[in-house]
Amino acid sequence: MPAFLLKKIILGNFSKGPVDSKMADAIDFMVDRLESLGQNELASRLTLNCQNSYVEPHKIKDVAVTIIDVFDQSALSLEAKEEMYKLYPNARRAHLKTGGNFPYLCRSAEVNLYIQIHLRQFHGTRYSAIDPSMVSAEELEVQGLSRNQDSEDSQ
Repeated sequence: MPAFLLKKIILGNFSKGPVDSKMADAIDFMVDRLESLGQNELASRLTLNCQNSYVEPHKIKDVAVTIIDVFDQSALSLEAKEEMYKLYPNARRAHLKTGGNFPYLCRSAEVNLYIQIHLRQFHGTRYSAIDPSMVSAEELEVQGLSRNQDSEDSQ
């Protein structure tokens, strides 16, 4: 398919009604980025996005999952969202009132907060996003105390 048709397919999923200025800026940014992609890149990204595949939930049952979702209009259908919630029933849910298709751009502060909350459980472990040498001993001690407190509370 020619690049202009692929771009038309993608642009068809963007919000068409009135949106706030941050969402409009996010859409404008993505349209600009879309213009920089060639036909092969567009085709491969659409193929990946449209393939009917997912991570089998039983293979990640011991992995912490957080689903970040928006309440307003997005390209993901309500049915797809409900199916995702069913497939990952133990996942934490982080909801944003608005954000459209690009909450990580137009609601970056809230998305970053949810990511920090998700990553907090790995602090001080080998999965930590922060090198332990960069964390003060006092902060590690506080994390250790809170982890011990959490395990005592759950018993």
